[in-house]
Amino acid sequence: MSIRNFTSILFSIFVACALLVGNAYADKKSEKEAPLYPNATRKDPKNDMNSSSVQKELQKALDALNDNKPDEATPLLQKVLDDPKAGNYAHALATQGLGQIAYDKQDNAGAMKAWRSAYDMDALPNNQHFTLLLNIANLQQQDEKYQDSLNTLDEYFKATNGGKADAYALQGNDYYRLDKYQQAIDSITKAQSLTDKPNDNWNQILMASYVGLDQYDKAGEILEKQLAKNPGDPKLVEQAVNVYVRGGQYDKAEALIDKNKGNLNNDTLYTLYRAIGAGYSQEKDGDAKAIDAFAKASPLAKTGEVDYYRGSLLLQNDRAKEATTVIQQAIAKGGLKETGKAYLMLGDSYNQIDDLAHAREAWTKAKGYPESQKSAEQRLNIGGHVKMTTQPKKKS
Repeated sequence: MSIRNFTSILFSIFVACALLVGNAYADKKSEKEAPLYPNATRKDPKNDMNSSSVQKELQKALDALNDNKPDEATPLLQKVLDDPKAGNYAHALATQGLGQIAYDKQDNAGAMKAWRSAYDMDALPNNQHFTLLLNIANLQQQDEKYQDSLNTLDEYFKATNGGKADAYALQGNDYYRLDKYQQAIDSITKAQSLTDKPNDNWNQILMASYVGLDQYDKAGEILEKQLAKNPGDPKLVEQAVNVYVRGGQYDKAEALIDKNKGNLNNDTLYTLYRAIGAGYSQEKDGDAKAIDAFAKASPLAKTGEVDYYRGSLLLQNDRAKEATTVIQQAIAKGGLKETGKAYLMLGDSYNQIDDLAHAREAWTKAKGYPESQKSAEQRLNIGGHVKMTTQPKKKS
């Protein structure tokens, strides 16, 4: 559920309850809705709406809002607001309704202004009164005013002496957006402790905050728990692999991909295997595993880049015969950033297995590209078997 829909639903529930109880609100305690903020020291103010005509106007406005007829609701609400005898309670409800209309029209500024005004009237029951602050903080976050949202939430927490789980989750999201990862973790953890049904989206903020602190093990633990509940979920698998790769846990990442091949599309598989190969290639003694990972990416590739990397590693690891096949495959697929260097490397591979005719053929082609012309001419001018020094690794 989006923030916009969530806020709208909150408002609709609370206004409906308030209007339906009418004058009985202050007298029939048993008909009150359960308190959402039991720790608040503020007491529900007395409902001073004694006019049946005002009540009818508000009910008509509510019906129009529920029927998505803001043009009908607006004059009704404004009429109540302009009536000095309607009472603070009716004025606050009308102002809240006008804020809802502004909100539904994507006018966040107008909605926040109206809801703040309704809050400052201090006339609504606690359930509505404090939720206005929560809704304002929601919109401030939606408008990327994260510090303003945090300030509003601070006001909310002080007023309610605690607040709801959703409020702490909202606070955690604000902190995350401001790169305050530990505070985000603390807030989300608090939110999860206040409910037996935490929102799965909260785990995304928690996981991302751990990643922001380079705590990849903890981020991985969260994703593993989510995968246990939703085995094979493509989004979770991709996230977990990325976390493992960033944490240097390449074996774990590769095993997870292998296990979930059937749930991932080819582009995702290619990207993940390529990332794992690149990771292995940076590790001491990791070339063999990098070559294998690139080999898994190869049939999924749309260009020859991954075969270029694989061929380079094969050549560096004295597997020149295999390198000739892989580099030719890279050239045939195309899309290389430096085709000339691929031909140069192909010639070096043939040279290493003493196939000088094919080596010279590849170097001759390499001479036709500016990035490899000079090196190719040097090799061709030597005439016979070229003694090669170990090439630096080609990083992906």
